[in-house]
Amino acid sequence: MITTGAELTTFITSLNAEADIDATLLDVLVDNARTVIAEERPWMVLRKTDTSKTVTTANTWQTAIDLSTISDFSRFYMNQDGVVIKLFDGNNRVDYITLKSFDQRLEYKDVSGTAVYNANTKQLYINGTVSFAGTLYIPYMATSTAIDLTSTSAVWTSFPARFLPVLGYYAIGINKGAIDYDSINREMLPENRATLNALKNAMEKWDNEMALATIQSNDPSEYPGGYPRLGAVNRYE
Repeated sequence: MITTGAELTTFITSLNAEADIDATLLDVLVDNARTVIAEERPWMVLRKTDTSKTVTTANTWQTAIDLSTISDFSRFYMNQDGVVIKLFDGNNRVDYITLKSFDQRLEYKDVSGTAVYNANTKQLYINGTVSFAGTLYIPYMATSTAIDLTSTSAVWTSFPARFLPVLGYYAIGINKGAIDYDSINREMLPENRATLNALKNAMEKWDNEMALATIQSNDPSEYPGGYPRLGAVNRYE
């Protein structure tokens, strides 16, 4: 089984008909492969919640909350209700804040329970009135760990080691001009294409099973505390 950066390098060389790829270029190819895979779907292992940010009742729609300090922040995690940030007072009280488009900042500036995010400056703004001081629970997708191709230790540890060869297949495909899974697949030799498809199917099944394990057996029409969940089935009607 391939587990280390050095083993991944050897594997990629074998896929490239034993022709070495410049070390700098190979680093870029593997990093691009890692990015493409991370953006394909909201992988369970990359879903995180940041709790480093707090707010007070003095916050206004112009109070900036800096998210650039979340070092592995890639993008917000969006569920069926969109991006929902929780405000927790540390005891029992929870408020729910829905993210709106930054283009609509002025339209929502007085609407409590909403927020906007400036992706250019990485600043979050809570609209309306903050009803109590507390900690923000911000759901986001994390970047996966960078890969040292000379390492003799395990790499890409966010994912099980059995899926590490996927990075190699992607890197070779990207080196041939591919930009996504479909085009990477077309660039593969038939035998490699079959292996890549099997690995990707297994990887997605593994992720799906973890996602299913977190789903409750019903579809509640509201969050705890009576806050309505948009689009949910109302079991009481």
